[in-house]
Amino acid sequence: MTTSSLAMKISLVFVFLIVALLIIAMFTNAYYVTDGAGAIAFSKGDETYLFLGTSRSGYHFRYIDYPLVAFREYFNAPISPADGHVSSTVIRVSPSVVQRYQLDYGKDAAGAPEFITPFDDGFYAMCTGLSLCKWAGDHFEPATQEERRTLEGINRLFHGDVNNQVINGWSVREVRRSPGDHFEVEIADQYAIRARNYAADVRQYPSISVELQRSGKPAETLYDVNGAPRRVSKLQYEKFFGRF
Repeated sequence: MTTSSLAMKISLVFVFLIVALLIIAMFTNAYYVTDGAGAIAFSKGDETYLFLGTSRSGYHFRYIDYPLVAFREYFNAPISPADGHVSSTVIRVSPSVVQRYQLDYGKDAAGAPEFITPFDDGFYAMCTGLSLCKWAGDHFEPATQEERRTLEGINRLFHGDVNNQVINGWSVREVRRSPGDHFEVEIADQYAIRARNYAADVRQYPSISVELQRSGKPAETLYDVNGAPRRVSKLQYEKFFGRF
């Protein structure tokens, strides 16, 4: 076999492999999941309520589209999620207890409360159908007719930037997407809550941790979510979002 014919065969094998890989890339998918990371703290007296993001978004696309997806991600113009699961966690902290409540809204993003606002008789928000709802100790439920009349529907909910605000006597702090953004809530000598976004670059997804520190005790992690996309198998993806 001559050197030229051997080189020809090697080239043909190489071309065949490239074509085979392109065909596979056109008909197989990559699966990624991101976790929504966010933390808002409402404090009054010796009590703090933490409203924490736990929603999840799913992305699947053909491997051949990966370069375009990566390009858009780099320039902070990511593709829209293909699937989602909406949920949040509410944690109530007092000097003696930590109470945690998981709120699951399924795929209905419109069902999640927005514009959460504290009043003298509790927390209110806008829920499904632009309706007023109220925190009932472990979930949000529709407000009563009297409550809707008193608060003029959703008109008296706080719609602006809540960070560093005092709303109806409650001090509000929020961790932002900015790298290193943080807050600390100190309740006299009883406890402190520290939250930080550990992302190091403006292009990175938030990575937020919230810790509770009581006097004389080790710090307790209340929340730790890295929002960066992570690759999962198709089986794991379907466990998160269902079959499609």
